Amino acid sequence: MLAQKFLKIWFAGELDERAIKSLMRKLSEALARHERRILFRFYLNEGSRESYYDALRRILLSNVTLSVLAEEKPISDLEKDLEKISGEEIVLVLGKGAPRPHSSKGLIIEEVEKDA
Repeated sequence: MLAQKFLKIWFAGELDERAIKSLMRKLSEALARHERRILFRFYLNEGSRESYYDALRRILLSNVTLSVLAEEKPISDLEKDLEKISGEEIVLVLGKGAPRPHSSKGLIIEEVEKDA
């Protein structure tokens, strides 16, 4: 299954209510694009595990169609991982407090909307 194509959504920053709604909207957009598989990768600060598990639970419960893969990594790995993407399309959603990375080929950067 991991060898199959996934729509890749990476998230960095604080997982607040607006961020969760933004990620749930990404699920809806994936369905509209007829995607079947989505990978969420969360770049987390130390101490944000509780909000991560709550957010993940809410995101997964809002989905009944897509195959969802979720990963978590420390925020310190974000820049290193961005250097490795080599042109594949990745949507990076930036929440509150996220570092703004350098743009790379294939990287689409979106910020959590303030009115989400």
